[in-house]
Amino acid sequence: MAVDENGIPIPPEELQIYNSSLQDPPYAKKFAFVWVAAAAFCVLLASPRLWRSLRSGRFFAGVRGIGEDFERDSKYESVLAGGNNYSPPSSSPTTKQRIATIVRGWCSALITWSLYSPPLLRLDVGHRYLTLAQIPFVFLLATKNNVLATLMGRGYEKLNFLHRWAGRGIFLSTTIHGSLWIKSHLKMGVGFKDSKEMTGLASYAVLCVMVLLSLRPARRFVYQVFFISHVLGFVSFFVVMCYHTPYASPWIFPALAFYGLDVFLRFLRYRFKPATLVAVDRTFTQIVIDRCDIGWVAGQHVRLRVLFGTRVFESHPLSICNAPASISNITTSRGQILLGARVVGDWTKALNDMASRIDEESDAERCCDDEKNKGKEVMVMIDGPYGGISFDLGTYEHVLLVAGGAGITFTLGVLDDLVGRIVRLGRAGGEKTTKIEFAWCIKSFGCIQWFASQIEDVANAAAKCPSLELHMKFFVTCLCDPEALPDIPNSEV
Repeated sequence: MAVDENGIPIPPEELQIYNSSLQDPPYAKKFAFVWVAAAAFCVLLASPRLWRSLRSGRFFAGVRGIGEDFERDSKYESVLAGGNNYSPPSSSPTTKQRIATIVRGWCSALITWSLYSPPLLRLDVGHRYLTLAQIPFVFLLATKNNVLATLMGRGYEKLNFLHRWAGRGIFLSTTIHGSLWIKSHLKMGVGFKDSKEMTGLASYAVLCVMVLLSLRPARRFVYQVFFISHVLGFVSFFVVMCYHTPYASPWIFPALAFYGLDVFLRFLRYRFKPATLVAVDRTFTQIVIDRCDIGWVAGQHVRLRVLFGTRVFESHPLSICNAPASISNITTSRGQILLGARVVGDWTKALNDMASRIDEESDAERCCDDEKNKGKEVMVMIDGPYGGISFDLGTYEHVLLVAGGAGITFTLGVLDDLVGRIVRLGRAGGEKTTKIEFAWCIKSFGCIQWFASQIEDVANAAAKCPSLELHMKFFVTCLCDPEALPDIPNSEV
């Protein structure tokens, strides 16, 4: 018979008392190795997308942030100087199919791992460690500067749905662990007076609140409540979990490392810039940010924080509507970033009201015909850029761009970039595009005024290039305000 170092006999394994604290943690480590290996495999599969991100400059733009070119005056030159062969895209899974696949896959992984857990199917204990093993994965997918998304050549928003389902996976495993633990206590007639059990119930209550307030209706209608509850919730959850079990700390430290890296990189990319708010009408506001020459590519977005009133603590993602100045065809785009915000909530309404408000003193100083004096000057803080297109539209001969309402903020930037690379840069990157179809669906003719001058600049630039055909179509669903229709070359309504 085997003996330990003190000479005490060690009973055979089949006769030993099950010790979950010693036998379960290795299974959590194996579970962590599985998702790390799966993430590495996804990175390997996405290596061509990462290469395209490096070539387009989107990777480096996301690292260094938006900057100012102090020699721009000597570099910029005036923009004014100088058939339906459409094949449908290949079919792809719908959103519902994608979500269903994720749910089935994640739940199957948890159930399979439960069956692979220690003898006697100790689900009440094993799921505790599965919950801990998923915490780093949830935080890896939650950050804006997502290491996994960056290595896959994607924006963080493309993998955010995985973060939500991973969080629900934690909720699922915690529910199974807690319900079976409560069942065993009720069966034995034991009360819940121990501190370990009370902290476990408290951590589960915090998790329930976080899950309920992260559902789509809460995120849509009370986003600030969702955000604040999420931040306070995960801090409370970590603290209570450390009191609940001493095995939580090793899994919390990697999560905090991911979050700390994200905060550090965002701090390095914060930029304070002067900006001008222009209320095009009562439903749309343009934000023109000065001293922004480099550091982004078309299709990306920034998180904007306008420093005014009580809204200083709110930041919102807005798409960049123009290409960098070295490429852009927009005559007013010289060291500037153009953003657009449609009035759909409290923040955008306050922004539009501020841009529309003209007090008596400023009204006396403003000349009605002087466009330079138009707008409200403010200071903003931008964080980014983020996201972007993972493929190059210039590799296609025919390009179709479709926008609906405020979605023009994304497609306009992409259109400006593609036309600029063809017209201004002379297809230096080997662009093959010869025909661009641009379609915009809007509610009224007045919506065209949101970006009328910018669209006209791009259309005029494309009209001067004999090797490029640009055709624009505006689909108006309400025949109101027809006198607001601008004259844009090669366009029809």
